[in-house]
Amino acid sequence: MEIVDKKVLVIGLGLSGISTIKTLSFLKAEVYCYDDKEKSELQRVFEEIKDFDYNFIKNYKDYDFDFVVKSPGIKPSNEIIEYFLNKKVPIYTDLELAYTLFPKRKIIAITGTNGKTTTTSLVGEIFKTANIKSKVVGNIGIGMLWEIFNSDDETVNIIEVSSFQLHNIKNFKPLIASIGNITPDHIDWHGSFENYIEDKLKIFKNMDKNDNLILNIDDEILGKLVVTNTNVTKISLKNKNADFYFSEDAFYHNDKKIFSMKDLKILGRHNAQNVLISVAICYNYGIDLDTIIFACKNFAGVEHRIEFVRELNGIKFYNDSKGTNVDSTIKAVEALEKPIILILGGYDKHVDFNPLFNCFNGKVKALILVGDTKYKFYDTAKKNGFDNNIIVDDYREVVEKSFEIAEIGDNVLLSPASASWDMFKNYEERGNLFKKLVNEL
Repeated sequence: MEIVDKKVLVIGLGLSGISTIKTLSFLKAEVYCYDDKEKSELQRVFEEIKDFDYNFIKNYKDYDFDFVVKSPGIKPSNEIIEYFLNKKVPIYTDLELAYTLFPKRKIIAITGTNGKTTTTSLVGEIFKTANIKSKVVGNIGIGMLWEIFNSDDETVNIIEVSSFQLHNIKNFKPLIASIGNITPDHIDWHGSFENYIEDKLKIFKNMDKNDNLILNIDDEILGKLVVTNTNVTKISLKNKNADFYFSEDAFYHNDKKIFSMKDLKILGRHNAQNVLISVAICYNYGIDLDTIIFACKNFAGVEHRIEFVRELNGIKFYNDSKGTNVDSTIKAVEALEKPIILILGGYDKHVDFNPLFNCFNGKVKALILVGDTKYKFYDTAKKNGFDNNIIVDDYREVVEKSFEIAEIGDNVLLSPASASWDMFKNYEERGNLFKKLVNEL
């Protein structure tokens, strides 16, 4: 794509937008940017891009743009997006634009409803251990376009990919891709679960027989998938016919045991799935198993995912703020020993909360409910016969009430099964506040 002197509008000035402005400006595009926030609220952003040429505008209808780059989180139903769609102006997200601008860059793309960040981080650690030039970017919290621009054709870009980014792809083609699972999430954004599934599966639509797709065949949707356009490597927690599988607390490749779950520093059966996917990705890239095993054994996990915070008076506190949907919270509950005081609630993504209560199995002794979904969780808990529900107003009360009712041997688990956008900018801010308040007890 020819960029010089192209008139481009960047919508949304978060990590993705900042990264995009830097790249397009450096490539001599005529860059305009728009955000719902007023200029006075964006001073931190403007400070970060002060060395780049751009124009901040509010009157986007007064210009004719060659194309638009939107922040992935902006909904397709947004009135600005609909305006440019009606005008037939091409709309990109950073993922598609990165591939369009730098088609020779090596890309590993990792998606799934849950486990993306852990898998992406572990793959990055394995590549680092193998001394292969690589970068971990994308939905993991690192704006990708500027990083990929400042890369080279030898560097492997390991990208955590969201359904929001995949929604707008046309030509994006990774060298290796993985889908860990697909469960209901972001229904408010996609409009339906069917649309969400369709967008997730776009990750491999342009791949060919020179590429490799890793699939978790335990997943109800992925297990039925018929893929003919590219090579498929199967992973499973229960099916020994998979290429990489987990059995009796050990990991296997083609029926050969490679290491045990007890060798790892991370908790939970869901992490066994993340490890299998990571191993399969790196093995397909050509990294030897000994290096892969060494890196897995030394991987300490990621922040905000069943992260141990503190033990006080025999009570353990865990931060799983990244548990932003029902399935991820189920996995967190399954990973910990009973009894659990579970903190739920946040932004409402319009999903069914009932499946969460099927996993309690006597492990959860109380619920602390906060945020926009607290009353929805309260009503759902009552309908499922769970009565020990405490409604609170803020996170100081969350932590104080949890500590007040906890007893020696209890695990206090923040795993909200909801996004953070009702009270926080992101799940990191939510998790950091929780940890701060716990450490102040």
